[in-house]
Amino acid sequence: MNYHLGQGRTGRYAASVGDLAIPVPFELGAFRASLERHAGVVVKLVPAVMPPGAPSGVFFRTHSTCYLCYERHTSPLHQAHIVLSLASHLVLGDAADSPIDRRLVPDLSPQLVKLMLGDVPSRAVAQAEAETFAFAALECAGAAAYPPALTRRALRRLLPLRSALCNAIPEAASIVVPDGRRALRFRLYQRVIEIRDAALMLRPYRDPEVASAAARAAHADGLSGRELAATVEAAVLAAAVRAWNAGRPALNPAGDTGMAPALGLGLRSEADWLAAVSRAFARLCQDGATRRRRGFLEPAGRHGASQGKSTHTAPLNAWSLY
Repeated sequence: MNYHLGQGRTGRYAASVGDLAIPVPFELGAFRASLERHAGVVVKLVPAVMPPGAPSGVFFRTHSTCYLCYERHTSPLHQAHIVLSLASHLVLGDAADSPIDRRLVPDLSPQLVKLMLGDVPSRAVAQAEAETFAFAALECAGAAAYPPALTRRALRRLLPLRSALCNAIPEAASIVVPDGRRALRFRLYQRVIEIRDAALMLRPYRDPEVASAAARAAHADGLSGRELAATVEAAVLAAAVRAWNAGRPALNPAGDTGMAPALGLGLRSEADWLAAVSRAFARLCQDGATRRRRGFLEPAGRHGASQGKSTHTAPLNAWSLY
Protein backbone atom coordinates (compact mmCIF):
# COMPACT_ATOMS: atom_id res chain seq x y z
CA MET A 1 0.00 0.00 0.00
CA ASN A 2 1.38 3.40 -0.98
CA TYR A 3 1.00 6.64 0.94
CA HIS A 4 1.80 10.21 -0.03
CA LEU A 5 3.28 12.39 2.69
CA GLY A 6 3.03 16.15 2.52
CA GLN A 7 5.94 18.47 3.16
CA GLY A 8 6.97 18.68 6.80
CA ARG A 9 5.27 15.48 7.87
CA THR A 10 8.41 14.14 9.55
CA GLY A 11 8.56 17.32 11.60
CA ARG A 12 5.18 16.49 13.11
CA TYR A 13 6.77 13.57 14.94
CA ALA A 14 9.74 15.51 16.31
CA ALA A 15 7.96 16.38 19.56
CA SER A 16 6.89 12.77 20.16
CA VAL A 17 10.43 11.57 19.47
CA GLY A 18 11.84 14.25 21.80
CA ASP A 19 9.61 13.09 24.64
CA LEU A 20 11.12 9.60 24.36
CA ALA A 21 14.74 10.53 25.11
CA ILE A 22 16.06 8.51 22.18
CA PRO A 23 19.47 7.06 23.12
CA VAL A 24 22.48 8.34 21.19
CA PRO A 25 23.91 6.21 19.73
CA PHE A 26 20.76 4.17 19.24
CA GLU A 27 20.69 0.87 21.11
CA LEU A 28 17.68 -1.41 21.48
CA GLY A 29 18.08 -2.10 25.18
CA ALA A 30 18.40 1.59 26.08
CA PHE A 31 15.45 2.44 23.84
CA ARG A 32 13.31 -0.22 25.55
CA ALA A 33 13.99 1.42 28.91
CA SER A 34 13.06 4.87 27.54
CA LEU A 35 9.88 3.52 25.97
CA GLU A 36 8.94 1.78 29.22
CA ARG A 37 9.32 5.01 31.19
CA HIS A 38 7.40 6.98 28.59
CA ALA A 39 4.48 4.56 28.24
CA GLY A 40 4.28 3.59 31.90
CA VAL A 41 4.02 -0.11 31.07
CA VAL A 42 6.39 -3.06 31.02
CA VAL A 43 7.92 -3.44 27.55
CA LYS A 44 9.57 -6.61 26.29
CA LEU A 45 11.66 -6.75 23.12
CA VAL A 46 11.55 -10.26 21.70
CA PRO A 47 13.96 -11.24 18.87
CA ALA A 48 12.48 -14.13 16.92
CA VAL A 49 12.82 -15.99 13.64
CA MET A 50 9.51 -15.26 11.98
CA PRO A 51 7.96 -18.11 9.96
CA PRO A 52 7.45 -17.73 6.18
CA GLY A 53 4.55 -15.40 5.43
CA ALA A 54 4.52 -13.92 8.94
CA PRO A 55 5.22 -10.24 9.56
CA SER A 56 8.76 -9.19 10.38
CA GLY A 57 7.49 -7.37 13.44
CA VAL A 58 4.51 -7.91 15.71
CA PHE A 59 3.11 -5.79 18.53
CA PHE A 60 0.74 -7.24 21.08
CA ARG A 61 -0.09 -6.62 24.70
CA THR A 62 -1.56 -8.20 27.78
CA HIS A 63 -3.01 -6.25 30.70
CA SER A 64 0.44 -5.70 32.17
CA THR A 65 3.01 -6.02 29.38
CA CYS A 66 3.61 -4.87 25.81
CA TYR A 67 5.57 -7.21 23.55
CA LEU A 68 7.48 -5.98 20.53
CA CYS A 69 8.62 -9.00 18.52
CA TYR A 70 11.12 -8.36 15.75
CA GLU A 71 13.02 -10.44 13.21
CA ARG A 72 16.29 -11.78 14.57
CA HIS A 73 17.99 -12.49 11.24
CA THR A 74 18.21 -9.09 9.62
CA SER A 75 20.48 -6.07 9.78
CA PRO A 76 20.76 -3.81 12.85
CA LEU A 77 19.16 -0.86 11.03
CA HIS A 78 16.25 -3.01 9.90
CA GLN A 79 15.77 -4.35 13.42
CA ALA A 80 15.73 -0.81 14.79
CA HIS A 81 13.21 0.20 12.14
CA ILE A 82 10.91 -2.70 13.04
CA VAL A 83 11.08 -1.99 16.77
CA LEU A 84 10.54 1.76 16.33
CA SER A 85 7.64 1.22 13.94
CA LEU A 86 5.98 -1.04 16.48
CA ALA A 87 6.78 1.36 19.32
CA SER A 88 4.89 4.11 17.49
CA HIS A 89 1.66 2.44 18.60
CA LEU A 90 2.55 3.27 22.19
CA VAL A 91 3.84 6.76 21.42
CA LEU A 92 1.51 8.11 18.71
CA GLY A 93 -1.62 6.28 19.73
CA ASP A 94 -2.64 3.04 21.25
CA ALA A 95 -2.59 -0.49 19.91
CA ALA A 96 -4.34 -1.34 16.67
CA ASP A 97 -7.88 -2.72 16.57
CA SER A 98 -6.61 -6.27 16.87
CA PRO A 99 -4.12 -6.85 19.72
CA ILE A 100 -2.22 -9.44 17.68
CA ASP A 101 -1.67 -10.11 14.00
CA ARG A 102 -4.37 -12.53 12.85
CA ARG A 103 -1.92 -14.49 10.70
CA LEU A 104 -0.21 -15.71 13.85
CA VAL A 105 -3.42 -17.18 15.29
CA PRO A 106 -5.62 -17.99 12.27
CA ASP A 107 -7.63 -20.62 14.14
CA LEU A 108 -8.62 -18.40 17.07
CA SER A 109 -11.68 -16.19 16.96
CA PRO A 110 -11.29 -12.45 17.65
CA GLN A 111 -13.47 -12.93 20.72
CA LEU A 112 -11.13 -15.59 22.13
CA VAL A 113 -8.06 -13.46 21.44
CA LYS A 114 -9.71 -10.56 23.25
CA LEU A 115 -10.58 -12.82 26.17
CA MET A 116 -6.97 -14.08 26.40
CA LEU A 117 -5.22 -10.73 26.08
CA GLY A 118 -7.83 -8.33 27.44
CA ASP A 119 -9.20 -5.10 26.02
CA VAL A 120 -6.95 -2.78 24.04
CA PRO A 121 -7.64 0.76 22.89
CA SER A 122 -8.80 1.13 19.31
CA ARG A 123 -6.60 3.97 18.05
CA ALA A 124 -4.64 2.51 15.13
CA VAL A 125 -1.41 3.93 13.75
CA ALA A 126 -1.10 3.72 9.98
CA GLN A 127 1.97 2.31 8.28
CA ALA A 128 2.83 5.77 6.96
CA GLU A 129 2.84 7.19 10.48
CA ALA A 130 4.82 4.29 11.92
CA GLU A 131 7.56 4.43 9.29
CA THR A 132 7.83 8.20 9.51
CA PHE A 133 8.14 7.97 13.27
CA ALA A 134 10.89 5.34 12.93
CA PHE A 135 12.84 7.56 10.54
CA ALA A 136 12.46 10.60 12.82
CA ALA A 137 13.67 8.61 15.82
CA LEU A 138 16.73 7.26 14.01
CA GLU A 139 17.42 10.74 12.67
CA CYS A 140 17.35 12.06 16.22
CA ALA A 141 19.86 9.36 17.20
CA GLY A 142 22.16 10.24 14.30
CA ALA A 143 21.61 6.86 12.65
CA ALA A 144 19.78 8.20 9.58
CA ALA A 145 22.56 10.48 8.36
CA TYR A 146 23.77 10.37 4.75
CA PRO A 147 25.83 12.97 2.83
CA PRO A 148 23.27 15.16 0.98
CA ALA A 149 25.46 15.42 -2.11
CA LEU A 150 25.61 11.63 -2.45
CA THR A 151 21.98 10.76 -1.75
CA ARG A 152 20.76 10.85 -5.35
CA ARG A 153 23.67 8.68 -6.44
CA ALA A 154 22.89 6.18 -3.69
CA LEU A 155 19.26 6.02 -4.83
CA ARG A 156 20.38 5.32 -8.40
CA ARG A 157 22.72 2.59 -7.25
CA LEU A 158 19.98 0.84 -5.30
CA LEU A 159 17.59 0.96 -8.26
CA PRO A 160 18.47 -2.36 -9.99
CA LEU A 161 18.10 -4.43 -6.82
CA ARG A 162 15.11 -2.56 -5.44
CA SER A 163 13.25 -2.69 -8.79
CA ALA A 164 13.74 -6.42 -9.20
CA LEU A 165 12.71 -7.23 -5.63
CA CYS A 166 9.66 -4.96 -5.57
CA ASN A 167 8.52 -6.06 -9.03
CA ALA A 168 8.51 -9.62 -7.73
CA ILE A 169 7.18 -8.71 -4.27
CA PRO A 170 5.09 -5.53 -4.59
CA GLU A 171 3.99 -5.85 -0.95
CA ALA A 172 7.47 -4.66 0.03
CA ALA A 173 6.97 -1.28 -1.68
CA SER A 174 6.47 1.45 0.89
CA ILE A 175 5.67 5.13 1.11
CA VAL A 176 5.97 7.75 -1.66
CA VAL A 177 7.50 11.02 -0.46
CA PRO A 178 7.85 14.41 -2.19
CA ASP A 179 11.06 15.82 -3.60
CA GLY A 180 13.45 17.82 -1.49
CA ARG A 181 16.82 17.31 0.17
CA ARG A 182 15.48 15.88 3.43
CA ALA A 183 12.80 13.87 1.64
CA LEU A 184 15.48 12.32 -0.60
CA ARG A 185 17.21 10.95 2.47
CA PHE A 186 13.88 9.65 3.75
CA ARG A 187 13.37 7.97 0.36
CA LEU A 188 16.82 6.38 0.58
CA TYR A 189 15.93 5.08 4.03
CA GLN A 190 12.69 3.65 2.65
CA ARG A 191 14.46 1.95 -0.25
CA VAL A 192 16.81 0.23 2.21
CA ILE A 193 13.85 -0.98 4.28
CA GLU A 194 12.00 -2.16 1.17
CA ILE A 195 14.99 -4.24 0.10
CA ARG A 196 15.34 -5.74 3.56
CA ASP A 197 11.62 -6.51 3.78
CA ALA A 198 11.66 -8.23 0.40
CA ALA A 199 14.80 -10.17 1.28
CA LEU A 200 13.10 -11.52 4.41
CA MET A 201 10.15 -12.73 2.36
CA LEU A 202 12.58 -14.48 0.02
CA ARG A 203 14.32 -16.37 2.83
CA PRO A 204 12.65 -19.76 2.07
CA TYR A 205 13.89 -19.41 -1.52
CA ARG A 206 17.54 -18.76 -0.68
CA ASP A 207 19.58 -21.74 -1.80
CA PRO A 208 22.94 -22.45 -0.10
CA GLU A 209 24.12 -24.28 -3.22
CA VAL A 210 23.72 -21.07 -5.21
CA ALA A 211 25.87 -19.28 -2.64
CA SER A 212 28.59 -21.94 -2.85
CA ALA A 213 28.63 -21.91 -6.65
CA ALA A 214 28.69 -18.10 -6.76
CA ALA A 215 31.57 -17.97 -4.26
CA ARG A 216 33.61 -20.42 -6.33
CA ALA A 217 32.97 -18.47 -9.52
CA ALA A 218 33.79 -15.16 -7.85
CA HIS A 219 37.05 -16.55 -6.47
CA ALA A 220 37.92 -17.83 -9.94
CA ASP A 221 37.31 -14.33 -11.32
CA GLY A 222 39.75 -12.91 -8.79
CA LEU A 223 37.19 -11.24 -6.54
CA SER A 224 37.80 -10.93 -2.82
CA GLY A 225 36.59 -9.15 0.29
CA ARG A 226 33.56 -6.90 0.03
CA GLU A 227 33.22 -7.30 -3.75
CA LEU A 228 33.14 -11.06 -3.43
CA ALA A 229 30.58 -10.92 -0.60
CA ALA A 230 28.36 -8.55 -2.57
CA THR A 231 28.54 -10.78 -5.65
CA VAL A 232 27.54 -13.85 -3.65
CA GLU A 233 24.62 -12.05 -2.01
CA ALA A 234 23.47 -10.72 -5.39
CA ALA A 235 23.57 -14.22 -6.88
CA VAL A 236 21.58 -15.67 -3.97
CA LEU A 237 18.93 -12.94 -4.21
CA ALA A 238 18.70 -13.27 -7.99
CA ALA A 239 18.14 -17.01 -7.79
CA ALA A 240 15.69 -16.55 -4.91
CA VAL A 241 13.57 -14.10 -6.92
CA ARG A 242 13.48 -16.51 -9.83
CA ALA A 243 12.44 -19.34 -7.50
CA TRP A 244 9.78 -17.10 -5.91
CA ASN A 245 8.34 -16.26 -9.33
CA ALA A 246 8.24 -19.96 -10.17
CA GLY A 247 6.72 -20.87 -6.80
CA ARG A 248 9.58 -23.24 -5.97
CA PRO A 249 11.11 -22.81 -2.49
CA ALA A 250 14.63 -24.14 -1.98
CA LEU A 251 14.85 -27.81 -1.05
CA ASN A 252 17.21 -26.97 1.82
CA PRO A 253 16.69 -23.26 2.40
CA ALA A 254 19.21 -21.33 4.44
CA GLY A 255 18.36 -17.83 5.55
CA ASP A 256 21.97 -16.66 5.84
CA THR A 257 23.61 -18.08 2.74
CA GLY A 258 25.37 -14.86 1.82
CA MET A 259 28.66 -13.45 3.07
CA ALA A 260 27.45 -10.03 4.25
CA PRO A 261 29.88 -8.05 6.40
CA ALA A 262 28.97 -6.96 9.90
CA LEU A 263 27.09 -3.69 9.57
CA GLY A 264 26.72 -0.93 12.05
CA LEU A 265 23.37 0.61 12.97
CA GLY A 266 23.41 3.43 10.47
CA LEU A 267 21.83 4.37 7.16
CA ARG A 268 25.15 5.05 5.45
CA SER A 269 26.76 1.66 6.10
CA GLU A 270 23.52 -0.13 5.24
CA ALA A 271 22.87 1.81 2.04
CA ASP A 272 26.47 1.53 0.86
CA TRP A 273 26.47 -2.24 1.38
CA LEU A 274 23.17 -2.72 -0.45
CA ALA A 275 24.44 -0.46 -3.24
CA ALA A 276 27.40 -2.82 -3.68
CA VAL A 277 24.98 -5.76 -3.84
CA SER A 278 22.83 -3.86 -6.33
CA ARG A 279 25.80 -3.20 -8.62
CA ALA A 280 26.73 -6.87 -8.54
CA PHE A 281 23.09 -7.77 -9.16
CA ALA A 282 22.98 -5.54 -12.23
CA ARG A 283 26.19 -7.06 -13.61
CA LEU A 284 24.80 -10.57 -13.20
CA CYS A 285 21.57 -9.66 -14.95
CA GLN A 286 23.44 -8.02 -17.83
CA ASP A 287 25.61 -11.05 -18.42
CA GLY A 288 23.33 -13.21 -20.56
CA ALA A 289 25.69 -16.12 -20.77
CA THR A 290 26.14 -16.24 -16.99
CA ARG A 291 22.40 -15.95 -16.49
CA ARG A 292 21.71 -18.95 -18.74
CA ARG A 293 24.54 -21.03 -17.31
CA ARG A 294 23.83 -20.42 -13.61
CA GLY A 295 20.10 -19.69 -13.63
CA PHE A 296 20.34 -16.07 -12.52
CA LEU A 297 17.32 -13.81 -12.55
CA GLU A 298 15.75 -12.33 -15.64
CA PRO A 299 13.62 -9.63 -14.04
CA ALA A 300 9.87 -10.16 -14.37
CA GLY A 301 6.71 -9.36 -12.52
CA ARG A 302 5.61 -11.52 -9.63
CA HIS A 303 5.05 -15.13 -10.70
CA GLY A 304 5.52 -14.25 -14.38
CA ALA A 305 3.08 -15.17 -17.12
CA SER A 306 3.49 -18.93 -16.92
CA GLN A 307 5.70 -19.65 -13.93
CA GLY A 308 3.12 -20.88 -11.45
CA LYS A 309 2.11 -19.28 -8.19
CA SER A 310 3.79 -18.56 -4.92
CA THR A 311 2.43 -19.41 -1.51
CA HIS A 312 3.20 -15.85 -0.27
CA THR A 313 -0.04 -13.98 -0.92
CA ALA A 314 -0.79 -12.34 2.44
CA PRO A 315 -1.14 -8.52 2.14
CA LEU A 316 0.69 -6.05 4.32
CA ASN A 317 -0.77 -5.41 7.73
CA ALA A 318 -0.63 -1.68 8.30
CA TRP A 319 0.67 -1.85 11.85
CA SER A 320 2.53 -5.09 12.35
CA LEU A 321 4.57 -5.76 9.20
CA TYR A 322 7.63 -3.56 8.64
